Amino acid sequence: MKALVLYGPGDFRLEEDWPKPKLKKGWALVRVRYSGICGSDLPRMLITGAYHHPLICGHEFMGRIEEPAPGSDRFKVGEKVAALPLIPCKSCSACQEQEYFHCQSYNFLGSRTDGGFAEYCLVPEENLFRLPEDMDERFGAFIEPISVALHLVRQSGFSKGRGLVFGAGAIGILTAMWLKIFGAEKVVLADLRRESLEIASKAGIEDIVNPQDKEFKTHGDFDACFEAAGSNAALISSLEKVSRKGVVTVVGRDTKDTIIPHKMFESFMRKELTIKGTWGYNNVGEDEFIYRMLKEGRFNLKPLITREIPLSEGERIIRQMHSKEIFFCKVLFKI
Repeated sequence: MKALVLYGPGDFRLEEDWPKPKLKKGWALVRVRYSGICGSDLPRMLITGAYHHPLICGHEFMGRIEEPAPGSDRFKVGEKVAALPLIPCKSCSACQEQEYFHCQSYNFLGSRTDGGFAEYCLVPEENLFRLPEDMDERFGAFIEPISVALHLVRQSGFSKGRGLVFGAGAIGILTAMWLKIFGAEKVVLADLRRESLEIASKAGIEDIVNPQDKEFKTHGDFDACFEAAGSNAALISSLEKVSRKGVVTVVGRDTKDTIIPHKMFESFMRKELTIKGTWGYNNVGEDEFIYRMLKEGRFNLKPLITREIPLSEGERIIRQMHSKEIFFCKVLFKI
């Protein structure tokens, strides 16, 4: 099979005849159709490497069942599925509480075991998400980020009121979509990049703003702020814009130390704010809800897809994404 294989930091290339995965108990073989390039894939492939090499990256992907798990009739050949990448141990204390992203000994598609930058991928049956058959196949590659954004909103405790999201990347836009689904009184999405705001607007986010513009100050305070930009400045702005006893929930990861100025830290205390961190997703009890939202067409995902490329262009495009030579929201491998 064809696969984009990582041999070490900065050393990855297309292999035309990589061994096809062999079935094992509890795992199904998926013929990959679309696989998204996540922001976390860039440093993994170019700087840090993975947990072992060689490895096939890619944890945001969908495809069709090529071979069901041995002895199982849960999925049929040809069914449309997406993969959720976290593989918990199911035995540690966190797993016993169904807090799988806090698992002490987890596996992970695309970083600890082979993922979806290939024609085929072996996926635990429990990690397969059944997709609506009439849905655009490309949208299946968004199931993991959709789940991350849902977990972000759930963790915030948001139920009503006004929400402000910093960062109009895929996670920020999906967070804004969830806030709208949850019936927010107002949803504002802020980003410095004009191109990102244009994509958000095409995706149905009406209130978009550059936080450096004067217009930003006219929006007033918000009941909940979401930092999805991975920016120190965005975190500080979140603390400024959230209302008294409000909640700031953080999913963005800066590459440098996060520093809160003394004056802003005092304001954080006086306003009695809550800052919450999130990591990954928790889809326990959520699959049916997510499926229904997809079936109802509640996510306008097409504008987020900025490129569809074959695996053969992977090395060039990934390097250009990392060096910011090209603008992107979500790049998909079409396999």
